[in-house]
Amino acid sequence: MSDRQEQIRLRVVLATVAINIVGVTVLAFVPWSDWRTGVALNLIDNALLLAVVVRQADGFLARLMLFGLAVGFAELPADAWLVVFTGTLDYSPGGGPMIWHSPLWMPFAWEVVAVQLGYLGVRLVERFGAWGLAGIGLLGAINIPFYEQMAKQTNWWAYHGCRMLSDTPYYIILGEFGIAVALALGALRLRGGTWHTAVVAGLAGGAAIFVCYALAYGITDQFARY
Repeated sequence: MSDRQEQIRLRVVLATVAINIVGVTVLAFVPWSDWRTGVALNLIDNALLLAVVVRQADGFLARLMLFGLAVGFAELPADAWLVVFTGTLDYSPGGGPMIWHSPLWMPFAWEVVAVQLGYLGVRLVERFGAWGLAGIGLLGAINIPFYEQMAKQTNWWAYHGCRMLSDTPYYIILGEFGIAVALALGALRLRGGTWHTAVVAGLAGGAAIFVCYALAYGITDQFARY
């Protein structure tokens, strides 16, 4: 691993974070935004990541993308639970093709999130240890709920029937802390891992999303009633 390659990885990951923040902010003011704008933003992110993988022959970033894809598809049961069981998540505003109870593009959106939080988590943990893990958890609790907050304005999805801070459920904010930590721990296994390791870690990460949301929902919307 060269310092130059590590710098390139960091730059492209931070670029996708910046593009997403700016893109979502702009789309919040576009009345015709729907599932297509979500797909477009996701394609831009993946094109940048793939370009670095190909041009730099970056096996670690490639494994991170595979890890993210496994996370994205393993997260589908969590989405279904939120839509059907809790009744708090509504994807109807965005329209478009669906896979189970989620928009077809949602697994690929989670892939990008997993790459971002996974890689940044690896860098923070390698430098700061347990404090770095806490840091990525805090970043997850701030960054991902930003997209959740803006999703209503971009016509991608909406929440209702739960305790919320503006348009973002409390359980999302709490759950994303644990999810970011879980994704960082999974990504740590990929430094010297194999393709098989990436898939297994990704499936575990998707399962962790379900667990984190379920625990957070229980704390904020079930236990809080008593």
